[in-house]
Amino acid sequence: MRIAIFGARGIPAKWGGFDTFVTHLAPRLAEKGHDVVVFCQPKYSDKTKPKWYKGVRLIYLPTIYGKTTETFVHELLSSLYALFILKKFNIYYILGCRSTIVYWLHYLLRRTLIINTDGLDWVRRKWGVVARCFLKLNYAIARKIGYYLVSDSKELKKYYLENYHIETAFLTSGGEIVTERDESILDQYGLKSHDYFLVVCRIEPENNIDIIIREFEKTTIPKKLVIVGGANYKSSYLQKLMGTHDKRIIFLGPVYTEGHIEQIFLHAFVYIHGHEVGGTNPSLLQAMACGNVILAHDVRFNREVLNNDGLLWNKEEGNLRAKLIQVTEDYAYYRKVLPKKYIRRIQDYYTWDKVGEDHELFFRWINKEVQCYRDSF
Repeated sequence: MRIAIFGARGIPAKWGGFDTFVTHLAPRLAEKGHDVVVFCQPKYSDKTKPKWYKGVRLIYLPTIYGKTTETFVHELLSSLYALFILKKFNIYYILGCRSTIVYWLHYLLRRTLIINTDGLDWVRRKWGVVARCFLKLNYAIARKIGYYLVSDSKELKKYYLENYHIETAFLTSGGEIVTERDESILDQYGLKSHDYFLVVCRIEPENNIDIIIREFEKTTIPKKLVIVGGANYKSSYLQKLMGTHDKRIIFLGPVYTEGHIEQIFLHAFVYIHGHEVGGTNPSLLQAMACGNVILAHDVRFNREVLNNDGLLWNKEEGNLRAKLIQVTEDYAYYRKVLPKKYIRRIQDYYTWDKVGEDHELFFRWINKEVQCYRDSF
């Protein structure tokens, strides 16, 4: 099959969750003999702009960088390039519903559009009223033009069925199990093994870093709070967070040097997950794959991924503070019980090889190469 992938910023990953997802998925599809093309933004790609990455063809197109423009403009140019410059694809795989309006012509020309819904983007607090309306419009368009919609969590699949009476395919993300430790990598970031709580995410309001910082500041726990991630636009939210006077709190910014983020996960004391806007998040999966003790925000999407195992917190003042103290005092117990469960769940359901196999089977079913497809768990 010929497969075009839109919506990631670039591979190998240097920014967000979709980039990590495509970095693992696309080469696995290429290894199976498929012709895979990924459209990339130069800013988020390797400076040398390689034409190939592990058998995947990379095409770099410009955009207008900015909070509300870069995704839309890049997907518009990528969609037109794929339609008029390149040979016809069997599958057009679109990651996210932020710009589905640009694929309307593909729909009219009967191209096979598979759209990964990527959570509930329009409820993100970073968007104003106009942006939220535009996003809701694009989600409505996705339901119209998508040959099939994909949900990366069972709860998201349930949401679309309950609210829109639409059946979506369940195709999730993955995590890479890491066991080999290299403490020398920590030295580059001024960290010591098991001396820090860890947060890994884009610095956006719906990931609740402000609440995590607020609750951590109210403790006297003699460990650091390390926050990995950044914002790809000028962010008053990030600037406010960095105004903390607590010297235990460290902002590392994005970390995409190969092998480094896995070691930062692997040596963390506890991983704190604050995401609330739907879907299966790669950071949570990677924390599980590294055998972290996890404190996760209590929303249905996180409960699903964790299989309801672990410590959950909510946004009520004092709740996370109490959980931070609890996990510190009873750490030996949680360290003995939780990591084994998480790693087993990754092995059973969330390996990258399984993600690749499930996607290939689904695409072959869409392409009428196999007779049936069903969710694998």
